[in-house]
Amino acid sequence: MNRNKLYFGLLMLVLVIVIVGTAYEMLGTGKQEKTYTVSVIVDDSNNDRWIAMREGLEQAARDNNITMNYVFSGKFASEREELELIEREIQNGTDGLILQMISDSVGLDNLNQDSQQIAVMLLETDVEPQGVYAVTGPDNKDIGITLGETAAAKSEIEIKEKRIGILGGNQAQIAMQQRLEGVKNALEKESAEPLWTLQGNSEEIRELLPKKAQTDPVDILIALGNEETELAVDFLLTKGEEEKGSCLLYGVGYSEKAVYYLDKGWIQSLVVPNEFNMGYLSMEQIAKQIQYRLSEVQGREIDYLVIDQENLYEEENQKVLFPIVQ
Repeated sequence: MNRNKLYFGLLMLVLVIVIVGTAYEMLGTGKQEKTYTVSVIVDDSNNDRWIAMREGLEQAARDNNITMNYVFSGKFASEREELELIEREIQNGTDGLILQMISDSVGLDNLNQDSQQIAVMLLETDVEPQGVYAVTGPDNKDIGITLGETAAAKSEIEIKEKRIGILGGNQAQIAMQQRLEGVKNALEKESAEPLWTLQGNSEEIRELLPKKAQTDPVDILIALGNEETELAVDFLLTKGEEEKGSCLLYGVGYSEKAVYYLDKGWIQSLVVPNEFNMGYLSMEQIAKQIQYRLSEVQGREIDYLVIDQENLYEEENQKVLFPIVQ
């Protein structure tokens, strides 16, 4: 009799454990996993140069249960304008920031105290003082070296005999400073040097380029960014088909416009950073820091390709250029 009571007691204990466990599981499944928000701020956010990068950001956000707030912005007129957007996102309670800075001197260190609890990842270029924030982007000095070496390798005569112009773009960005340094180093190895270098924003370069090319014509143009490459194409198109090839263009580019004019022969070679990976890896790293409370965000270096008419339609190059349609 006592043995039967013992068995019955054990059976009831097991049933209670099962019932409690099942109820706990049901309650657990009813709870929603906490989601985090990451705000992305880039210059001229709707420009098609960001298409591949944005696709990478969105894919990583889906994979890591992150709500991404891709902040609308026009062309930033000043550092203060970009800083105000950053401050607004902090005040709105974002958990992380992915930023492409228009200047290396934007005062991120002067943000309010709330920003100290927010994960920050920089895209493509660093800020001063360097090393404070993580950066995901290519090796910009190496990109410059590659541009110079490619121009030298494709030149029918020694490049030191050629007149070279450089579109240096926004030299307030560390990335563009590094690319310019890389180009000059590569040319110096070939005993060549640029005849001139134009710096400034897109409107300034658009105005200066035709005047400079008229007073000091060049045989080769080297453009250090996508915007500068597009401006160079626009200038060359004004010369007409009969002048095609009289000035050879080598540039950094990833927009549909840049790829189109590479295919049409107005651009000799494009250095193409893997923008999809830049977006994906930056979001992936910041998600890990937020969700697992890691001590810091880890920056990542992305790869890049050199693409010309001969290899433009190779499968691997197409995947980098057009990741959305894969």
